[in-house]
Amino acid sequence: MVINENRARLHTQTITRTTEDFKLANRIATYTLFIFPTIFLASVLLQPFAEPKWMFLDTLAAAEYAPDCCHVYYGLVSNMGLLLWTGTAAVCLLMGLVVLSVDKQDPFTRFALSAGSLTAWIAIDDMFLVHEKVFPAVGVPQTLVIISYMVLAGLYVLTSWKYIFRQQWWMLALGAIALASSIFIDLVFHSLDAYLVYLEDSAKFFGIVCWSIFHLLTTFNHFHNQFTLQVNIAKTEPLDTDQ
Repeated sequence: MVINENRARLHTQTITRTTEDFKLANRIATYTLFIFPTIFLASVLLQPFAEPKWMFLDTLAAAEYAPDCCHVYYGLVSNMGLLLWTGTAAVCLLMGLVVLSVDKQDPFTRFALSAGSLTAWIAIDDMFLVHEKVFPAVGVPQTLVIISYMVLAGLYVLTSWKYIFRQQWWMLALGAIALASSIFIDLVFHSLDAYLVYLEDSAKFFGIVCWSIFHLLTTFNHFHNQFTLQVNIAKTEPLDTDQ
């Protein structure tokens, strides 16, 4: 009787601590979602040392269109976005494979592997300008490529929508709106006007931040929950032995 009461009390304490940790992680992620891109983009725009437009554009585009070539700050915002794409892809793929090796039925596996694969491809596209330069060079219109990416994103959401809607899904939705706005500005205006560049690439960067934080937070919460569960089991085992 005492053993069961101790086990129940330990389980309740673990659930309470896990819930509090989730709330703290979600709060930190939400603050980061808005504060980090705001400070970073404002710093780039307001700094007095270089033309911000060349920091926003892709490195190759900045080198091509800038009056003098080249500077280390070319493509700063774009490269920061690439770091977020690749980092998120690596985390999702690695954690997805870890869970796959343990529990193939865990819905996190499908979510993480599909998110990681899609993010990795977007990172490659962004790095090598696949939809802007590579596919158009072989006769595939840029618009068609973007539509295919939207279809892939839709399939990703469709295959994991139940799992996604149990998470902080609004972050993913906000990121999708920001990325769609960036694509719209690029397709409609396709201009090197400074203000349009700032608007397009700021929306893109904010969308990337939203995408990354959503997936990293979801991965953290999943593994935190699993780790806490294993610790809870380990703590109850001595009680079973004593019985």
